[in-house]
Amino acid sequence: MQTYTYRNGKKLLLNKSGDEFVTRETPEELIARGITQVEKTSSVSSKVKTTPEGLEADMARSRETAPTHHAYYLAETGDEFLITDRVTISFKAAISSEDLAAFMGKYGLVLLEEYSPQDFLFQLTEHTGMNPIKLVVKLTEEEPGIAFAENDTNYRVKRYAIALPTDPIYARQWHLQTRFTNADFDPRSSSNCEEAWKLLDNFGSPEVVIGITDDGCKVDHPDFSGDKFKGWGYFRGSRLVKNTDIDAVAAEMYIKGSDHGTACAGVAAGNANGQLVVGAAPGCKLLPVQWQSDGPYLLISDSKLLTALTYMADKVDVVSNSWGGTPTSIWQTLVVNRLRDLAKTGGRRGKGIVFLWAAGNENCPINHEANVEVPYTDGWSFANNQWRWVGVETSRSFQNNLVGIPGVLHVAALASTAQRSHYSNYGTGIEITASSNNVHSYSRIRLRGLGISTSSGESTGFTNSFGGTSSATPLTAGIVALIVSAKPDLSGAEVISILKKSASKDLNLTDYPRTPPASYDPNPTWDVSPVAPFDKGEFKNINSADGTWSPWFGHGKADAQAAVKMAIGNVPPTPPEPQKAIRIVSALVNPVGFDSGKENITLLNPNAVLADLNDWTLDVNNRKQTLKLILNPGEAKTFNVDPSKVVLTNTGGTIKLIDKDQKLVAQVKYLKKEVKNGIVVEF
Repeated sequence: MQTYTYRNGKKLLLNKSGDEFVTRETPEELIARGITQVEKTSSVSSKVKTTPEGLEADMARSRETAPTHHAYYLAETGDEFLITDRVTISFKAAISSEDLAAFMGKYGLVLLEEYSPQDFLFQLTEHTGMNPIKLVVKLTEEEPGIAFAENDTNYRVKRYAIALPTDPIYARQWHLQTRFTNADFDPRSSSNCEEAWKLLDNFGSPEVVIGITDDGCKVDHPDFSGDKFKGWGYFRGSRLVKNTDIDAVAAEMYIKGSDHGTACAGVAAGNANGQLVVGAAPGCKLLPVQWQSDGPYLLISDSKLLTALTYMADKVDVVSNSWGGTPTSIWQTLVVNRLRDLAKTGGRRGKGIVFLWAAGNENCPINHEANVEVPYTDGWSFANNQWRWVGVETSRSFQNNLVGIPGVLHVAALASTAQRSHYSNYGTGIEITASSNNVHSYSRIRLRGLGISTSSGESTGFTNSFGGTSSATPLTAGIVALIVSAKPDLSGAEVISILKKSASKDLNLTDYPRTPPASYDPNPTWDVSPVAPFDKGEFKNINSADGTWSPWFGHGKADAQAAVKMAIGNVPPTPPEPQKAIRIVSALVNPVGFDSGKENITLLNPNAVLADLNDWTLDVNNRKQTLKLILNPGEAKTFNVDPSKVVLTNTGGTIKLIDKDQKLVAQVKYLKKEVKNGIVVEF
């Protein structure tokens, strides 16, 4: 029987591992007991590898010392689904203390957290009598008073940074101004923060606060001197230790070797104090939250994210999150609802928080069902002190349930050449792009592009080689902070609209060559990205009030100067350019030789944006054919008509082009006398 649970109101199919289990013990504790094949999955739990024959016996022994569960994987994608011994439950209505106590007693639960009078986090006990998966299913299917029940899952998400060796010339911060000169720098790639500062006559308001959730921040760094922090916090287990707690230690905010969060904070708001580097909004404050980490992974759970959101709820204007999971990122309903609510009415001003997420560095879609296998790893493995090609992992299904939430934006990366960074994820869900570095996703081609200079906790105090969508995201957060500095009474939704409407579309739309063969991989046909319908970067009309959209760049490059101008009212929002109708320019009615399959029609897109004609209708003398066609800007395309659907008769006729809303877009007529053998009729 297929194992399943529930998530976001939908049934989620799971596969149970036949040789792994999860236990609430640290790797150190397990190793001390002689169990060596372990992986850290959170600050207090581990995944243990065993054998199919020994699984049940090993789990029974483990249960004698700690809560222990099977290891599960998502059936559709194979991603790990790291359950804990905790569940979140939302009742359909506020529940009384008496009814809550009775419910907890019925299922052997302990209350850990009350989010609202109807939303709770519970811990299972040995009296629950079933594992967390079965409990969620039972509560969802058999308890009529429950709106939803979901597992509190752990996540091991990747920090989105690509740090590469670079030349010292990269120390010039090209992403903030346009005076830098280098063959690999196209001024169109700059965020123009310097010009925004001139408009503001300052570096941003000290009242505006940027939240950063990452692996910490070196709070005593020279770039963060003075009264830089609105607050800070770090997780130890499930507890968020805040700067106001009596036992809080500032030095705990930075762990040597975990430099990602410090770099992000520097990109967003490093001080303009003559020390090392400058951020996008040097005058604004920071509020960093440190997740615990293990190597390249941050250790996050649904409940921890809820705790972090609660802490920041009334303190920040924008939150930068340079981490995520690919190909699957599915957060529980409470997290989604909390983000949705805070984006409307949360924040320091009560006008909504702008949430920014790094789109990711895997050169793949973030939310798409593809008809081909798409790589989402770089294909390399590091073992025995050397790199080894092991081949890319692929998927057809890419899911991210934060896409489409109002107030949540995914940020893509733009190279210093004004070209899409090769690694940058793409497609549905991309809302904006911002300056970053460039590198080939599979380490086969040397690509042009400069690194980002920002703060570092290492001895030099800075790095010239930060990048990835990790760098693009806090840069965008700094630009958001400048917009709020310019006009503090803006709502979060209005800030986002200004960011999108003011974004620059004057970018390099050139794609990259496919990955070349190598001795260790002679046939790289797996390199298919960007996949259709996202294989072109042109901006197209999607009927958005915020303007045209590109699957590579979203609404365009975040432009601080243009955004601040718009915010302070110097420039009204630019209305979208009126779109001209698609034209029927010609038809070959009577081809030379046998007619069938050779009659054709030519259409022209006279606009500067892509035209999607999929599901439009071609009507010839009231006989109809559904089109599957995309026209690039300015493109004329000829296609053969389907003789089983329509016929261009030699006696004359009427050709109509009808859009998917059944509106007539174009109509032409031709007469019998115009039809000549092998001659194209022009309209």
